[in-house]
Amino acid sequence: MGYRLWVLGLLMCFSTWMMADNVFTEDLEIEQDSVASDNSGDELEDLDDLDVRGSELPECLAGLFAHDTLILGCDLALLPSKIVVRTKDGDVVYKLAPQFMLGDTTLLTHHPADSAYHNIWTNARVNPYDKLFDQLKEDVHISMAGFRLPHPGYVTSPYGMRKYRMHKGTDIKVQIGDSIRSAWDGQVRIVGWDPHGYGYYVVVRHTNGLETIYGHLSSPLVDEYQLVDAGEVLGLGGNTGRSTGSHLHWEIRYLGEAMNPANFVDFSTGQLKNKEEYVIGIKAMKQKKAEQAAMQYYKVKQGDTLSGIAKKYRTSVKRLCQLNNIKETTILQIGRKLRVK
Repeated sequence: MGYRLWVLGLLMCFSTWMMADNVFTEDLEIEQDSVASDNSGDELEDLDDLDVRGSELPECLAGLFAHDTLILGCDLALLPSKIVVRTKDGDVVYKLAPQFMLGDTTLLTHHPADSAYHNIWTNARVNPYDKLFDQLKEDVHISMAGFRLPHPGYVTSPYGMRKYRMHKGTDIKVQIGDSIRSAWDGQVRIVGWDPHGYGYYVVVRHTNGLETIYGHLSSPLVDEYQLVDAGEVLGLGGNTGRSTGSHLHWEIRYLGEAMNPANFVDFSTGQLKNKEEYVIGIKAMKQKKAEQAAMQYYKVKQGDTLSGIAKKYRTSVKRLCQLNNIKETTILQIGRKLRVK
């Protein structure tokens, strides 16, 4: 359901709330250096050049777009998650999240689990929390209430060591364009682009204290700071970034530390292993983290043998085979990395 609107620039802000008749109005401002254009390079001249599209827009929005003014006269809860103005070619002119229509700045200052995260909230890095996890002394109890599986696909690559690096999430098979959903209620912290890793990705801080990452999306459909419900669509499945096939890379973290999603979810059924709560064993996680930090690798050179490498690192051939899932008769390829500790 769409409504035509004559707009040439970005929506700047809403500043007037008329309490008497519950109608909210504000002129849309035009910035000369942000004028949209169509394929021919001409400036947009008439109403048909822009299309306001929404998902199941409520009837109360009908007729509320007048020239360059948007008038909202319905309950905020009835509005769609956002209103997007696009050119016919799909370019976004602006995106408007309803929670900001009334100047709700609390969304910018009060975030889920603020006390646990020491009020750190930034879109600069996936893990900006430094030593917060290392400072924990007691186990943490996390509520699992309201969980929704991000996508019901099969696992293509589990959490754990992948050759010579740590794979910090679970890869779930998706088709390009599949809906990817939020695992729990929360607030979007990052909508980002990482060409050498996640591709298009979304990070959500949940009300239960966890953070989840959704990578390799073809298109994010949420905005930073946006509140989301469990099961709400965050984006569409894709194959962007460092990816060799369409899949969802899904991570679960607490204070920046990645945890195995398979400890939470039985991916064969799509159900939680414990529907009540998940207990983060701090001592066990710290020990595992220390073991990973202590891992050492050796790059095979010409003339190297398993026995020679074992002697150099004061270990045994049997142990090298166990660490690298190889046999004593395996031919060592020059340049291959072997885990030695």
